[in-house]
Amino acid sequence: MKVYCFIPACEAEEVIECGLKLNSRLTKTIELQGGPIQCFETYLHPRDGISLNPDDVMVKIIVPEGRAYVADNSLLGELGELYNKSIIPVNQYKLGKYRKPCCLISCTVLPEMIERYNPDLDEPILYQSSEQLYRDSLFYKTDDLVQSFKDVALNAYYNMKAASGEYAVQFNDEYAAFIDEKSSEVIAIVKTRFNNDKN
Repeated sequence: MKVYCFIPACEAEEVIECGLKLNSRLTKTIELQGGPIQCFETYLHPRDGISLNPDDVMVKIIVPEGRAYVADNSLLGELGELYNKSIIPVNQYKLGKYRKPCCLISCTVLPEMIERYNPDLDEPILYQSSEQLYRDSLFYKTDDLVQSFKDVALNAYYNMKAASGEYAVQFNDEYAAFIDEKSSEVIAIVKTRFNNDKN
């Protein structure tokens, strides 16, 4: 498994040639098995991380076995207890399980495990970001469980648009008709609420 992180451009060559020392990159301390573990954060997809400096260089790292964990960064802050519970060894993580997965590496990374990331030459990644993969997976999973889910989602979206004045809306017993007053387009959506029906 490979993960990604940003490093300052001025340090890029040294990191690629000499490795990445844990004590120079510490960003987080987690509690596991009753003790603190110091880590630095990396990401499962190049688009998951954000660099505050446009000159930073992205590198990809082969994850060291037994010294890396995945946590869900969408659970930080007031959801800290859930964040702590989300921390699992990297080999237990299934792609798409977390909304904002972050890989926490708890050791120095050797130079043969690091290389500069080149989006034009590296192997393609078949999804746009971890968050999009999570959202799409959750949407399809819910759609499989509940037949009315797409209608409920469409209802919520177009009612929001109508509330902001983008559409007028009229009703009959079964449908809501959303009318775009500029183009006269009419979008008919079933008036529905969640039920426990299954495909």
